[in-house]
Amino acid sequence: MKRFDFQFALLFVLAIMVLPFRATCRVGSKRSVAHHFNSRFAILFVLGLMALPYGAYSEGDVILLDNQSLNAVANLPQAQAGDYAIWAWSKDAVSIDILIGDKIFHIPPKDKAQEGAYSWKNAGTISIEKPQNLFLRVYSNLNGRVLAQKTVGWLAVSKTADWNPERYFDCAKIFPKSDGAVNDRRLKPVRRIEDFYPFPDYGQNREKWLERKQSLNDHIFVSMGAFPQPQKTPLNANIFGRIERDDYTVEKVYFESFPGFYATGNLYRPKGKPGPFPAVLCPHGHWEQGRLVNTDNNSIPGRCINFAKQGYVCFAIDMVGYVDSKQIEHRWGGPAEWLWGLSAHGLQFWNSVRAVDFLESLPDVDRERIACTGASGGGTQTYTLMAVDRRIKAAAPVNMLSAHYQGGCICENAPNLRVAANNVEYGAMMAPRPLMMVSCTGDWTNETLRVEYPAIRSIYALFGAEDKVRTIQIDADHNYNRLSREAVYAAFGDWVLGEKDASKFKEQDFTVEKDDDLRVFSGDLPSNAKNLQQLVDYFKEQSENQLQEVFPDNEFKLQAMRRRFHTSLQHVLSISFPSRSDLSIERVGYVKQSAFDVEKIILGRKGAGDQIPGELFIPKQPSESAQGTVLVHEKGKSAFIDPQTGAPGTLLQSLLDSGQEVFLPDVFMTGEYDSPFQKAVRDENVSMFLTYNQTETALWAQDILTSLAYLDSRFEVEKIHLAGVGDAGLWCLLAAPFAPQLQSVAVDAAKFISGEDEPFLQRLFVPGLRRAGDVRAAQALLAPIPLLIYNTGDVFSMEWAKQSYRAALSPDSLLVMKESAAPEKIASWLNEAK
Repeated sequence: MKRFDFQFALLFVLAIMVLPFRATCRVGSKRSVAHHFNSRFAILFVLGLMALPYGAYSEGDVILLDNQSLNAVANLPQAQAGDYAIWAWSKDAVSIDILIGDKIFHIPPKDKAQEGAYSWKNAGTISIEKPQNLFLRVYSNLNGRVLAQKTVGWLAVSKTADWNPERYFDCAKIFPKSDGAVNDRRLKPVRRIEDFYPFPDYGQNREKWLERKQSLNDHIFVSMGAFPQPQKTPLNANIFGRIERDDYTVEKVYFESFPGFYATGNLYRPKGKPGPFPAVLCPHGHWEQGRLVNTDNNSIPGRCINFAKQGYVCFAIDMVGYVDSKQIEHRWGGPAEWLWGLSAHGLQFWNSVRAVDFLESLPDVDRERIACTGASGGGTQTYTLMAVDRRIKAAAPVNMLSAHYQGGCICENAPNLRVAANNVEYGAMMAPRPLMMVSCTGDWTNETLRVEYPAIRSIYALFGAEDKVRTIQIDADHNYNRLSREAVYAAFGDWVLGEKDASKFKEQDFTVEKDDDLRVFSGDLPSNAKNLQQLVDYFKEQSENQLQEVFPDNEFKLQAMRRRFHTSLQHVLSISFPSRSDLSIERVGYVKQSAFDVEKIILGRKGAGDQIPGELFIPKQPSESAQGTVLVHEKGKSAFIDPQTGAPGTLLQSLLDSGQEVFLPDVFMTGEYDSPFQKAVRDENVSMFLTYNQTETALWAQDILTSLAYLDSRFEVEKIHLAGVGDAGLWCLLAAPFAPQLQSVAVDAAKFISGEDEPFLQRLFVPGLRRAGDVRAAQALLAPIPLLIYNTGDVFSMEWAKQSYRAALSPDSLLVMKESAAPEKIASWLNEAK
């Protein structure tokens, strides 16, 4: 590496120190730090450094400025003494003038220029006698002072007289002569609440559905922060305030779903009948009065009274933040809580699980006959619970199961929940247990008879259980009105009580108690009631305890750790290793060099809409061991190319010299995702974005897997390796456990502070990542694959990796370096691991 230019570095640091950041709040995005300096000088130097391998910058290096920096900077700051060659990558059909100091460089239009074509032009040289700041501007009309907006894509300033930027661009870019960038569909919201999701066709393949169902089961638990399930602590249930009516009773209930966190509600029981009784859990939706609502449109007490009259024990439970659930507001939570898998939806889900525990604990409840029904948000709670809790023997989600609307509240949208999944699939998970689908004409369930019901019935058909799923549509607006309730009474009467005569389940008249007589807490909460921060702290502590339960200090725990965290980590990331047939490979160029060839491609997965610009370097003399490496840099593939010579940098060249094929991808939002004129920006401005879309961190990991799959698909490559530089080392670490046949891994820990939340929020954000074991689980899952982790400093924990490699009887396969690793060291590691 060349001598670092102290003066340039000092100016760069000062520019950062004195000029403020532009706030962006792009959680988990590397670009939220380096991409948004509100500083002309910072933009200039950041872009210059991005073009150079490993951040090197010296008197002999090249400064590359893209169009945005040209339009932002006013000076070529602190230019050193010497002669500089000036190059412009500009539109061929337009003349431009470059003003540096008091010197004008004129570039005329090319004769017979093709429309929209760009190329490099040598504008001339400038001599600078002493270090100074020089005024810099690029005009498409100097006299009119018209700045070059879409005319000049790049300006290069080089002290190397024979430097030719075309050599660099030929090796560094797949679009060397175009102002375009990839058109990756993931830059837009891929999924959203209101989108229609067609139900997959499983045909007659029951095994295929069962495999999918298991994956969905795991995905729900992981998304809810309940994988592994939290410890079921004592409920400490308190049932009191009994009100007796002729044929039923009403009581007040609270119990601890977590220690110090209270679920609340009313318990309705039959009176004058022998038990044990079946039970019904009744969550409510977003009606203002919660479980106390009693209108023509919906009556929770009326439903519960009638269930009790029919012979059920019925528990009406509060949503978090409603009526007596006062500890936490209903709409709460954000990235800091999501990082640990704790969300409003997840907390309500856990309340529902513990509510079933509560019902099972009652001596007058038949544990084999527990049902659940709710409408709207209560319908979401119903299908979420019934999908994964086999104790629910019959269910009726009302006015919620829809293929084109997924639920509008944060309490229905746990992060990650509907990445590559939707409500209708979750509803089908009830099969073959009895399911009643109630819809209406006045909301998003108006197509249930035509769309959702046939889809779910097709899954019941795989079990020969078509008679166990029913549907009815009520001509009304969004509701759980009398007609809807009577349909559920009749269905449950058949499936739970064994009475097929629907006429026996017409709703009886009822009188609702006064609200004050149904409320659980009239004054203060119990003394041990937790506030939100205390609940979050408890949840984190419990998660860490469960992580330590499988700390791999022996082979048995290593296997347990692998089973648990391979599942949880894969589901929080929602990533997979594509098959050869899943890959989309578009070849867009080919460059021949004396010692290697470069194949330029746009890589993706069929149907995913991703476009990964990549370059495959193929040595003219491949090794007999048929090896290949995927190299990933946080700034894109060009960071592995020497901008002065256009030749491979040290790491890339070392691998090519050993005969390896090397694939350099621009993973999501890096490299040629930007055009010279515009930075790629991801549109996240939709409701509940993270419920339906992966974070950038997860997409980086997926693109790394897709790149590995591409290299593995090449018949001449039998052994594949992976290396990541800068923050890309962390991305590679998360992806590597899910790539089969990896021979070795070398990653830059980038001095990531792995024991604190803030670095994850800013640099490596994925909801649930810390609950899933974060980078500790990832490094442990790699044992015994040869793993080099460097640049750990004293802040990146390696305890899990060291213990896992010892438990796997391969301690020598792990090399940890506190300092940075030289490119030759990385190449040696990747070459020797065969």
